[in-house]
Amino acid sequence: MNKNILIRCDASKEIGLGHITRCLVLANQFRDNGCKVYFAIKNNELAIEKIKEQQFDMIIGSEGTFNYYSWIKNILEQEKINIFIGDIRDGFPIELISYMKNKNILTVAIDEPSEYSKECDLCFYPPHASIDRSKYKGKVYQGLEYVILRPEFYEEFEKNKNKNPNVLVMMGGTDAYNLTFPVVEKIDKNEEYFEISVILSDKHKDINLLKEFIKTSKHQIKIYNKVENMSSFLDNIDFAISQFGTIAYEYLIKNIPAIYIYNDKENINNYDYFIKNKYALVSDIEDINIDILSNLSYKKLEINCKIFEVIIKYIKRNNFGH
Repeated sequence: MNKNILIRCDASKEIGLGHITRCLVLANQFRDNGCKVYFAIKNNELAIEKIKEQQFDMIIGSEGTFNYYSWIKNILEQEKINIFIGDIRDGFPIELISYMKNKNILTVAIDEPSEYSKECDLCFYPPHASIDRSKYKGKVYQGLEYVILRPEFYEEFEKNKNKNPNVLVMMGGTDAYNLTFPVVEKIDKNEEYFEISVILSDKHKDINLLKEFIKTSKHQIKIYNKVENMSSFLDNIDFAISQFGTIAYEYLIKNIPAIYIYNDKENINNYDYFIKNKYALVSDIEDINIDILSNLSYKKLEINCKIFEVIIKYIKRNNFGH
């Protein structure tokens, strides 16, 4: 399949790495099937580094005299784009979707609450998303099969049996809200012995504070600045305390009960799916109770993402890009 793909997404300290990570999974699927993939990103070191690692072409939007419409329109024309994929929440111009449709460019939105998604040809949402399908002009797909996970999570695995419970503390790729240290400090007061694994960048402002805290902790605490294979890493984790994000579905595959730190009232609906199915709990830092995590149990879930498959079938059926 010889198509030119443009993916619009970003990463930053504020929004984390999730959007870039899942778009890279999709980008690799297209590249493996003979497509040329471009990323349109804002000028951010985190985003640039992640995309460079996997050797995709980038078009970086300059700050200052930035015109969103002209920037994307120029890329579409210069690179002869056939498919546009958006995973961005920064006021993407709806007019661009109309422009692309007039040019026979397939428009796709990934887990998008933004207004432009309602105009797209295809929209994909995880099961927790709250959407009104009547407001969408294109096809809407929702469910576990439309969650994008890293390739290693689709491999067979075997959970390790730990002598002492291993609790993971991870507040996203950047921990923009500085939650890691307060969480570790809170759960360290628990009388029952367990190990604590912390994923936190060595550039985070609290890293030295955490290292000093470890010296006097009653629990064994290990810090991981970077995890190369998250799937293998999670095989050794019994429970997790995290911010909500794509990681929630990675925990599901690995049968890891979790507590999500409630710090964003606007996203409280995101948790409903997990709470109702007893996959997770939601808590303020002050009310974290690790003991009740052992009450959460569920059957092993399988997630097999079908987004690439749906896009390919849609292209063939509707003759896009010709």
